[in-house]
Amino acid sequence: MARLRPKPNSTPDDIAYGVNAVAMALETGHAKSLLYYRETANERVLALAERAREAGLRVEGVDARRLDELSGDGVHQGVLARVRPVEPVDLKAVAKAAGRQSLVLLLDRVTDPQNVGAILRTAVAVGADAIVLPLRRGALITPGVHRASAGLSFIAPVTAPQNLAQAVRTLKEAEYWVAAADAGEGSEPATAFDWPGRTALIVGSEGEGVGQLLLRESDFRVALPMDPRVESLNVAVATGALAYLWRRQHPFPAPATGG
Repeated sequence: MARLRPKPNSTPDDIAYGVNAVAMALETGHAKSLLYYRETANERVLALAERAREAGLRVEGVDARRLDELSGDGVHQGVLARVRPVEPVDLKAVAKAAGRQSLVLLLDRVTDPQNVGAILRTAVAVGADAIVLPLRRGALITPGVHRASAGLSFIAPVTAPQNLAQAVRTLKEAEYWVAAADAGEGSEPATAFDWPGRTALIVGSEGEGVGQLLLRESDFRVALPMDPRVESLNVAVATGALAYLWRRQHPFPAPATGG
């Protein structure tokens, strides 16, 4: 019997597509095989194919339709890879090993791959020790997230506990202070907030925000001051702003100098 192909817009979970995502999959050893548009003239795609061959991976040139099918009509740029799953980090172990300055991000009902990917990219940039998010469709990281994060999803320290409330309790036991992003009454301006060295920051979806249970579990509520004509910010944009407000107060360690 011929193997069934995925329906359009039904992307397998073991796919990473796009030049940057595939490059990172190869760099981190997550790639298992590579498919590319057989008529491509894109030098970056051809270089990835050659790199995969040198690594001993199966490389196949295919037509554009096949790439469209596997990527769910995503912007694949003529290349995709079959990948191994991203293994979650252990939140308890991360919290135990963290220093006095540590940021953990918790995503409550943030499900859009573009937002999740952008937040993972910010988390790596800002040096967050963990990103807590729920499983989606049985996968920790989906192909759209790989694409939106430019492949940084392969190195982001992602953890997926049974539920966020348990993750919050785990972090509190490890002496983190929990701040929820919430524009409701009683929230402190994030720009004037005294960010604790060990902060667990909860962000919620644009439509629903952080859930009531997690708000009750939080030690603080913070909000970004905004022009009243702006109802809300995209959750990925808001997370980036809040994360860098924490980092501004707790700068990266100065690089060691020789001599």
